[in-house]
Amino acid sequence: MRGGHCSIQVDSEAMRSPKPPTGSIPTGRILRGVVGLGIALLLAACDTPPQVEVRQITCTAIGTSEPQFAQLELDLLLENTTDEPIQLQTFEYTVEVGQSSDRSRWQGSWQALRTLPARTAVPMTLPAVIPNPFLGATSDTRWRMFGTISYKAPGRLAQILFDTGFRLPKHDFQGRGESIAISTQPDEPAEANQDPSP
Repeated sequence: MRGGHCSIQVDSEAMRSPKPPTGSIPTGRILRGVVGLGIALLLAACDTPPQVEVRQITCTAIGTSEPQFAQLELDLLLENTTDEPIQLQTFEYTVEVGQSSDRSRWQGSWQALRTLPARTAVPMTLPAVIPNPFLGATSDTRWRMFGTISYKAPGRLAQILFDTGFRLPKHDFQGRGESIAISTQPDEPAEANQDPSP
């Protein structure tokens, strides 16, 4: 009896490691992203943001042109309760004066760009301009302010994550009051110069 012969052909291309589909994200990049996100979440859990207290709003100027407007100063108190300085970045905030249909609203941003020393409270003032709410004695000047402050958390790792765009921490703040302090009077129109000669 003649022995049979079995021939097996092996496709060398099929034995090679499969290539990732075109357009897929490399595994290494995914792992780096997951690690970076995990570190950012860990820092957020351990982070102590600057505390922001909205103390009052003061009207510092009232325009005489039409339409009239009021220039406001928003009095804040920022406190760093940590043992490391905190670099403040940008305020983004909204101011509302009055109620319901008579409400005046202003939105803006302000670059703080200063460092809040450790264990220190620092006053700061933000600007705002709204249509003049002081035209009548019965005007409703109840106000509300809310917004966020972005900052750089202390620490070398937090700095790296901030610079690479992995993490830009922000902290919410808000405040309200029943009235607006007035530290100025409307500007009087300048009188025409009179000729002293007869």
